Amino acid sequence: MLKSKTFIITMGVISILSIFIISKKDVIFQEENPVSMAIAMSKMIFQDREIAEVKGSEEVGGVYGYLVKRGEMDPYIKMMEKEGWRFVERDEIGNSLRFEKGNTTQSIAYQFYTRWYTIIYS
Repeated sequence: MLKSKTFIITMGVISILSIFIISKKDVIFQEENPVSMAIAMSKMIFQDREIAEVKGSEEVGGVYGYLVKRGEMDPYIKMMEKEGWRFVERDEIGNSLRFEKGNTTQSIAYQFYTRWYTIIYS
């Protein structure tokens, strides 16, 4: 009798989770694999980081992008300045950051991910 109750409860929980994931798939999978985003978020929360790398399949140098707290671009700007780039401006209408290095200008797009985080695409 206990085995059947346990089985029924387990199947009920799996069914409810499946229905939730199917109904919210557009939100959950809006940025590829949600696991890589969850790992980056957990690094920011548990390791008290200001910026975290997001691994993904569309990668440049092994990194899909960076995750920062919503609207706080300073950690990314400081990281780019350490690499020799000079911050020029932040275009809030076009959601981009512009950097210069010598004769090269680079525009980096960003997007608000949730109400707490921003993804910076590198």
